Amino acid sequence: MKTPQKPPDISGSFTDEYYKFVSRFYQGGEEAEKIRQLIHKYNEQEYIHWDDLRHKKIPYDPKIFWYTIRTMRSTKYREIRIGEEKFWYYLPETFHKQLHRIDKASPASFDWLFGESPSEANKKQYLINSLMEEAIASSQLEGAATTRPAAKKILREGRKPKNTSERMIVNNYRTISRLKELRDKPLSRELILEVHHEITSGTLEHESDETEFRACDNIIVADKVDPTKIYYYPPACAKIPAMIDDLCAFANSDDEFIHPIVKAIIIHFLVGYIHPFNDGNGRTARALFYWFALKHHYDLLEYISISRIFVHAPAQYVRAYLLTETDSNDMTYFIDFNIQIVSRALEDLKRYIIGKKEEESQSLRLVEEIPDLSFRQAEILRDFIRHTTRRYAISEIAGKYKVSLPTARTDLILLESKGKLRKYQDGKRQVFIYKTGEMP
Repeated sequence: MKTPQKPPDISGSFTDEYYKFVSRFYQGGEEAEKIRQLIHKYNEQEYIHWDDLRHKKIPYDPKIFWYTIRTMRSTKYREIRIGEEKFWYYLPETFHKQLHRIDKASPASFDWLFGESPSEANKKQYLINSLMEEAIASSQLEGAATTRPAAKKILREGRKPKNTSERMIVNNYRTISRLKELRDKPLSRELILEVHHEITSGTLEHESDETEFRACDNIIVADKVDPTKIYYYPPACAKIPAMIDDLCAFANSDDEFIHPIVKAIIIHFLVGYIHPFNDGNGRTARALFYWFALKHHYDLLEYISISRIFVHAPAQYVRAYLLTETDSNDMTYFIDFNIQIVSRALEDLKRYIIGKKEEESQSLRLVEEIPDLSFRQAEILRDFIRHTTRRYAISEIAGKYKVSLPTARTDLILLESKGKLRKYQDGKRQVFIYKTGEMP
């Protein structure tokens, strides 16, 4: 991925061409309206960076036009100081509609999607699936090599991880599952260290890397494919304590209203920017995004995975950071990208629930057709019908449906007794598989 080109520094270069352009803008008439519409498009509807603007076919000198839209942006900026650094952002028109939609979705839960709520059992399933997806994808972004099906199997069975990749996923899952417990705490050095330690426990070279801020300056952010391509040099380690304190003060302050989702995204960005740890910064940043959203009762965000979308577009995720860093720390680019990600994740959730509602209807039909079958047992049978060649251990069913091992065993044996499953011995454990061709 190419690093975005930095905007040209033409401040103070008030050439005759610039004065002519500005005079056309203020003269009124058709030409002035055309310029206003173009500026409105690239500031309010499509927040454009110089690297993209320079490739647009516009009927004006791109540098002069860029300077004009950048000047107009500066009148709307809000400033945040972190240590010796200044960061900027503002909310273009396009953000407000998306933020309103997110507001409607939280914390009112699933009524927003259907006008009716799914069963509590299914809500639990949606939540478990989302937590798994986020834990897996967030770890994959940082290099975990375990596949999604294998990772889900580990989490459902509660199996002890065998390698670093599996440990990363298990750690992420446990951490994200705990965020609601932590949401009443203010952001502090201690909380950041606690979240980081839980996420990275047993995965880093030195234990001190898990429990302390970095104490070296040899950390860089490079391209994962080509490590010689350096994207970012984080601040010196000596600056970290003061920057973290300012970040915490920003997160905890109510002096100036900032939309909670925007503030959560800014916290996500700043943790990545400060890069306070030798490793695990991305996972910690994304966890703190969720923590802050849940702190402000955006409870539906528990049911979405932003990292699952990031993992399918990692270059765009990195580019969102670089757009900010190459344009004088204008965080609007990063906010823009992440608001779109949250909106897409909510759409994914809607499609997921629609599919689950159809499966629920199919399970209800199974309950009606098969005597003495509970709804949970029908759901389990639906799993086997969807994956006719897959072998399920009792522990995996127990983990997925959050029931005890004896209950899971009873469910599976009942389905076997009704001729729907076959039981096999796999070493020391029993596994079950769908009895092909015996669909009701």
